[in-house]
Amino acid sequence: MEVRAARPEDYDAFIPFWAQLGLEQGPPPRERWVEHLAPSTIFLEEGGRLAAYNLSFAFGARGDVRQVVVDRAFRRRGVGKQLMAAVAAKLRAAGCREWRLEVVAGNAAAIALYRAVGMRPLRDLHAVKIARADAEAFAATASGPRRVEPVTADDDPALEAALDLGAGQLARWRTYRAHCPMIRVGHDAVTHVWHDFMPGCALLFPFVAPDAQTAAHLLATTLTLAKADRFELALCQPHLHAALVAAGAVDHEHQLEMAGPL
Repeated sequence: MEVRAARPEDYDAFIPFWAQLGLEQGPPPRERWVEHLAPSTIFLEEGGRLAAYNLSFAFGARGDVRQVVVDRAFRRRGVGKQLMAAVAAKLRAAGCREWRLEVVAGNAAAIALYRAVGMRPLRDLHAVKIARADAEAFAATASGPRRVEPVTADDDPALEAALDLGAGQLARWRTYRAHCPMIRVGHDAVTHVWHDFMPGCALLFPFVAPDAQTAAHLLATTLTLAKADRFELALCQPHLHAALVAAGAVDHEHQLEMAGPL
């Protein structure tokens, strides 16, 4: 199979791959895909037909594998391994020495593929949904001094180092969703407020804090920035997952972060 970079005219061909991801939200608009995602997208092509798709980014020494899709018509032919080999080659060429991805914890076939290319589970990730009233009640528990500030480009290196983010990841979020604020408490708590994620629902991705008190302060400011009826939070810390579920959040999705050398 031929590996090729995406072209601007591939948007219509990209849409069926997006549909096979099974995401709740709709695909990015054409203009946004062409500007922000196509440059980081590759396809596998056979006989003029697109067989597989990947979106991935190089963040310094780390490769971030965001989306992996093999078209249904090409499955059970080893195409997934060919795609992952192409992704690995792309990331190595960009200077990456490690790669990471997120996969639904119950997707045994995908996990087997990622293990076959040298990845292993690193940590559990949880997406939870919480109604605004419950979020307000949790935010009201905030006490003690915590200064919540906007994230600026000057903050990026310290935040990325402290929160185990790849170099340049915050800059990409800032560029891709320039209208969505990022806020922090010190350099160990941060969230990116995607306030128009879906109708009535804001996405806080990621939502990281060292303790429930800091999280309450972070969420209190978030509530002033997003008027959504409900919030989806992407969590990588067990203590925050437990605290938010106790506050009324409902588990939405359990994922594994997997990682391996390149």
